[in-house]
Amino acid sequence: MKNNSRIEARIKHAIVGEFRIADRYLSSETNFKEDLGFDDYDMLFLSLALEDEFELLFTEQLEFEEMRDLVKLVSDQLKTDTYIN
Repeated sequence: MKNNSRIEARIKHAIVGEFRIADRYLSSETNFKEDLGFDDYDMLFLSLALEDEFELLFTEQLEFEEMRDLVKLVSDQLKTDTYIN
């Protein structure tokens, strides 16, 4: 669980940097489309920002609605060791 907290913090950092959204609006329950108004374009850019943040390569389009879903996806991806070299 501690590792997931670090992952969530890094995801928040990427969102704040990429979208200029204040950290106070981001929690594990944040719904990207409903709470932040993200569209498909924003979701794509978020995926790209996370690839940079975590040095990962997502081989499939990420499907997530809330921050907690995204944390799990990134955590699972980190376990597969699909890193960019």
